Amino acid sequence: MGKRNAQRAGAPSFGPPAVDPRRRRLLGCSCCAAGGLLLSSPVVANAATPAAVEDWRSRLLQGERSLWLARGDDQVRTTYWTPDAGYDGEAYKEICWLLRDVQANKSFAMSPRLLDVLCGLQNWLAHGGHRQPIHVNSGYRSFATNYRTEGAALNSRHLSGQAADITVPGVPLARLAGMASLFGEGGVGMYLNKGFVHVDTGNERIWIK
Repeated sequence: MGKRNAQRAGAPSFGPPAVDPRRRRLLGCSCCAAGGLLLSSPVVANAATPAAVEDWRSRLLQGERSLWLARGDDQVRTTYWTPDAGYDGEAYKEICWLLRDVQANKSFAMSPRLLDVLCGLQNWLAHGGHRQPIHVNSGYRSFATNYRTEGAALNSRHLSGQAADITVPGVPLARLAGMASLFGEGGVGMYLNKGFVHVDTGNERIWIK
């Protein structure tokens, strides 16, 4: 697959908001088992209002929404959404193809919310000076592939195009998982033995394996 180059949206200048106390306790307990959570910016101690958190998330996605993804020898670097035109169908299809089930060689309509989570993480990392593609270990999975995948849940979000297993070169797994948990609203799993972070758009939860 060829590369599709597009100008990435500029990273906004801000830090993360305060975190809901329940979310912070869950993060703290989970990441203590992994040696502590390292975030790119300090999180203030006082609880933020839901509106403040939502505003912070929106600012990470302001303007154009672009993704730079890598999988093996393939890369996609493209803008999939703009304020004026909305979704770019060709860019969206390229992203879905990179996130395909490689064993079945089958693509799927990936969740736009998942793309926004990946975009928000990438913009946050870029704001901190870390400009690297997100490396994809797994995206969509067919039922057959999911069944053969060790440890996969029978109702995995991968089956519905709502999950991705990712790494970013130079970013510790604990830091990436922490950022995903603070930014996203779905599930975040840190797989220490396998060396990747799972993100999805399902129910809010966090785990370490």
